[in-house]
Amino acid sequence: MWHSDSSLEQEPLTSSVPEPVAEGTLSATPIGHVLLSIQKKGLSGTLAIWPDDERPGQDRILFRSGVPAIGRFIDPASDLEHGMLHIFSRRTAPYAFYEADLVGEAEGTQRGAVDVFSLIATALRAEVPKDAAVRVIRKLGDGAHRIKSGSTLARFGLQANEMAFVELMRAEPASAGTLIEQFGDPKVAQRMLYLLAITGCLEPFARASQQKLKAVRSPSPPEPRSSAAAGPRATTSAPRGTPDRNRYSTPASERESALPSANSVLPASLSNLPPSRTLSGEIVAPRELPSAPPPSLSPELKKRWDEISRFIAMMDRQNYFEMLGVKESSSGSEISKKYMTLAKTWHPDRLPPELSALRPWVEEIFHLFTVANDTLSDTKKRAEYQKAVMQGGGTPEAERKLNVMVEAAINFQKVDVLVKRRRYDEALQICEAAMSVVRKEADYPAMRAWILLLKDGVDDEQTADEINSLLRSTFSINPDHVHGHFVRAHFLKRQGEHDKALKHFMKVAKLDPQNLEAAREVRIGTMRHSRGRSSAPPPAMEGKLPNFLGKFFKK
Repeated sequence: MWHSDSSLEQEPLTSSVPEPVAEGTLSATPIGHVLLSIQKKGLSGTLAIWPDDERPGQDRILFRSGVPAIGRFIDPASDLEHGMLHIFSRRTAPYAFYEADLVGEAEGTQRGAVDVFSLIATALRAEVPKDAAVRVIRKLGDGAHRIKSGSTLARFGLQANEMAFVELMRAEPASAGTLIEQFGDPKVAQRMLYLLAITGCLEPFARASQQKLKAVRSPSPPEPRSSAAAGPRATTSAPRGTPDRNRYSTPASERESALPSANSVLPASLSNLPPSRTLSGEIVAPRELPSAPPPSLSPELKKRWDEISRFIAMMDRQNYFEMLGVKESSSGSEISKKYMTLAKTWHPDRLPPELSALRPWVEEIFHLFTVANDTLSDTKKRAEYQKAVMQGGGTPEAERKLNVMVEAAINFQKVDVLVKRRRYDEALQICEAAMSVVRKEADYPAMRAWILLLKDGVDDEQTADEINSLLRSTFSINPDHVHGHFVRAHFLKRQGEHDKALKHFMKVAKLDPQNLEAAREVRIGTMRHSRGRSSAPPPAMEGKLPNFLGKFFKK
């Protein structure tokens, strides 16, 4: 299959085949690395990739100044991008690069604009070259890294949980091992570190700024490693793709274990955010609608203004079938025909000048029609979309609510960093903002109550009332919220209500047997009761409260 003279096995598309300027195997250099090298060097010529099996011929891609331009593939491909994506599944095939056009203009070639960054990001969601990823991530070492300034991450077309990882890095640059440990989905964390590293989007983070921060911070006692200081561990569900909040609790010497080994299980698929639980009326995502029509408009134009206003409000809760006015069983030709009729009516260029203020809404209507037609006319996209509709999604309103929920979750990741630095007011603002848009998420009021307890204690009557109110909200959403019971236990303990506090520690220990502090409190309280004494600790123990978040939300 691979000859030492590096000649092309199939009949060459040009009169002669030059010597390759570079060659190798995909087992040593994965295709993503090859494409990035060609792009970085701005090469022009043909990349030939042999198949893994015994089939004759090669896939050939013509590059112009490092950019893929034309492709000819062994397997049929609908376009250049899909043809190139198929190559990522090969693991041992040889490849060679020739400074010549070996693709030509023959029938079956594919043309198009392909962004290599976006192509690699898409391919890695299906499968990551495990050995290469392990090498790249381990090469990062245990030094802190951050997103390089000026990196155009928009080229990757990142999805929600991938953006969550980016926000984690921006909130607190850290080593690869720490980032994998902190993030709720280690597979996504490993994949993103690999992607950002090979595309040159990472840079070392100097710790000088942190040393400055320590110098101005007020002295505080060393943070204990026991769970008594680690704070509550919640077991409630959180959006997939959001990072685990078990941060800063692992000694630096142990974080190396979070780095992938040669046998690590790296991502084979992408877990998307589930819309079923979160797309409810409890998420506040208001829709901006047009104002009332100006009084100077003619009756006919006023009627058109009102029609547009009603239409955009109606479409907000419609799925694509309802928008186009077609049945779910409609054929592709029926859908395209209906789309063409609507496009003629709602094209923004047909909007009268007097209604130019409505152009943004008309453009949105036209865009929704176009997306609906594109989705329903494609068999694969249509099947995936119908699944979303069955789960309660598939409407602009549902998508907007999902975006609001994801944004709240991403912002909420910063809370424990702020509490760690005792920037309580900023942490409280994030909790309040999250609570204002996501009403049925017990984590948010419970966390706000915890921060208030850390910041102000229980001496102020107004603060105590607010903590009680927040905990009532927590338990109305989830009566068995571990974090809520943990905060309630500490709140009552600070108020001297030790027997009542013990009941909540017992609840925590039952719901989360691994919470060492709750188990210790239960053991001490039970011993004191068995001796006929109060469960209250000795005076020296009273008033002590964990001073940082630690394992707040470990799953």
